[in-house]
Amino acid sequence: MNKRRLWLLGICVVFALAAAIQPGYALTGSQNSSDVVEAVVSDIADYQHDVSVMFTNVGYGDATLVQIDGNSYLIDTGSKASVPQLLGALAMCGVEKLEAVFLTHTHSDHIGGMEALASQYAIGTLYSAEISEDKKNGENKIDLLAAELSLNHVKLMAGDTINLSADAFFDVLGPVVYNNEDDNDNSLVLRLGVNGRVFLFTGDMQFAEEGTLLAVGADVRADVLKVGNHGNPDATSPTFAAAVTPSIAVISTSTVDDADSANERVISLFDGARVLVTEDFTRGALLYVSASGEIEISNPQPPSPGADIEIVEIDKNAQTITLINNGTELDISGYMIFSQKGSEIYVFLQGTVIKASQVLTIACTGGDGDLIWNEKKVWHVKKDDAGVLYDSFGNELSRSP
Repeated sequence: MNKRRLWLLGICVVFALAAAIQPGYALTGSQNSSDVVEAVVSDIADYQHDVSVMFTNVGYGDATLVQIDGNSYLIDTGSKASVPQLLGALAMCGVEKLEAVFLTHTHSDHIGGMEALASQYAIGTLYSAEISEDKKNGENKIDLLAAELSLNHVKLMAGDTINLSADAFFDVLGPVVYNNEDDNDNSLVLRLGVNGRVFLFTGDMQFAEEGTLLAVGADVRADVLKVGNHGNPDATSPTFAAAVTPSIAVISTSTVDDADSANERVISLFDGARVLVTEDFTRGALLYVSASGEIEISNPQPPSPGADIEIVEIDKNAQTITLINNGTELDISGYMIFSQKGSEIYVFLQGTVIKASQVLTIACTGGDGDLIWNEKKVWHVKKDDAGVLYDSFGNELSRSP
């Protein structure tokens, strides 16, 4: 990792839209606004890359997949409850390994999927902010995760740069100072410059951290903004929104889980820009950035499930779940069983095949089954605990009776 001060970067390219963008809109390099200064930084604009950014639909949480020239980087991992949706989105995007995972702060809707993610993908480096909230005993949740999962862990400070290639990079803008009241305001803030476009990823940054970034003169202008704290009213001040001036603003949330998110006040600040809310997309909002800087927005759909597999029963005493294949022989590599009460997940290993009419039992450690789930106890004995079967792309196939 190379370091350089963020204010040496210069002026980034910022474009505004003259009219509301419709679905399928392409933001092209020729569009501009008279009140936005256009200046091209040569080390961003002179190179061309294959770039896509998927703002995944993980409910009320964050998980953003950045893919550049075949390499994959993930910013946050959603909650533990959204792991099937996260893994389904990564499978759709053809992810085989992750060069890096960035955890913006310690809250569960951003780091909850980390353990399951690490069980399925090789991860090059785990990045987090040096400035981060510790628990009462002085331990940090992200530090503990990194140690538990044996991951290479690097702490970042404002002014650091993570080089992705010779000319594509993440600049670290924040956090600048420690906030002891809310770890949202210790969020890792990243800016990506690539193909002449700029993305700003803000975690759950609220008014306080926005103010510190603006106070130190951080250049927050961007074409695409990942709106802070799920578009809640305690984040995204008018001053900050005006400083960013995005053409596309993305809010990652489920308004069913939090009715205040994707808040009308916040959305109104982006008049003239396209506002995307992840709950409106099946697996997520996919932004493709062409070599010329054109941004195309799409709502990719997972392949239709061709499986006819159902959950027969869950035996809580025996800690087993039984499936039956009512269709033809099928490779179920990457299929998932999910326990809704405890958010435990079982992912079928590569090469797992279930034959036509075959009954398959998955048991917890020490139990009697065809396959063993590496958990001592999954199914809650005294409380309702539904099991859900998903295919590898996150399509729900069956739910326990």
